[in-house]
Amino acid sequence: MNTASCLPIEVRTAVFRRAVAQAYLDTCAFYRVRLGYTLDELQMAIAMNLEGHFVRQYGVDDGMDMACTMLSDMVQSDILVAAPRLTALGKKLMDELCSDHLSAAPNATVH
Repeated sequence: MNTASCLPIEVRTAVFRRAVAQAYLDTCAFYRVRLGYTLDELQMAIAMNLEGHFVRQYGVDDGMDMACTMLSDMVQSDILVAAPRLTALGKKLMDELCSDHLSAAPNATVH
């Protein structure tokens, strides 16, 4: 989904990061799953773990581009006109990222 943009990669990544975090929090709330993260804490976890993985593996330029593409693939493409919603990929990756913070039942996931 990553297309040419006049926005810097850091801004696009931050927008997608926030959309993914908000969508996951909304999904958890819908299923009455207590996550244990605030929106800011979840965004930081995404930045440090998901985005950080690509930056460490591929360097800042390529890594940030890959991270932005991955985050954009994790949310539905209509985030500018509707509340952010996760794709199947987004649910899977966020469940893996947050598995130790989910508290509903053992091995709980939101997908």
